[in-house]
Amino acid sequence: MHRIAFAAVLAAAAGPAQAEAPTFSYETELAQAARRAATIAGGVSWTCADTRCTASGRGGNVSVKGCSELARAVGPIMRYRSEIKELPAADLRECNRVALATAGAAAKAPANPQRATTPEIAFTGVASGGDATPAVRKR
Repeated sequence: MHRIAFAAVLAAAAGPAQAEAPTFSYETELAQAARRAATIAGGVSWTCADTRCTASGRGGNVSVKGCSELARAVGPIMRYRSEIKELPAADLRECNRVALATAGAAAKAPANPQRATTPEIAFTGVASGGDATPAVRKR
């Protein structure tokens, strides 16, 4: 009996179901045709055709971070905006600068990095003979 009363109190305290957060339209203009037709950047799924990309998502805010994520995927961005806010020119320059810098760093990184080992540790885990003592190299 107490459980039923407790459940009723919890349901009443929760109140009516909250409405979903509104979604906003986003769009960009690119300096050249998009390198990809679709990508996820800045937490939204973008669709691109020629020099224009569009998306819809929650929040409606635009940021240098979201812009640079998109720029890394599709190319330099000339305009980045939502229904309620447009990224200012100075932030657009920063967006493209960050995208270019991180794309360059990614290009220099090895495509398949090898696992690094230290000279002090020969292995970790259990040896094939069942010995749980790690082998340590002496210097």
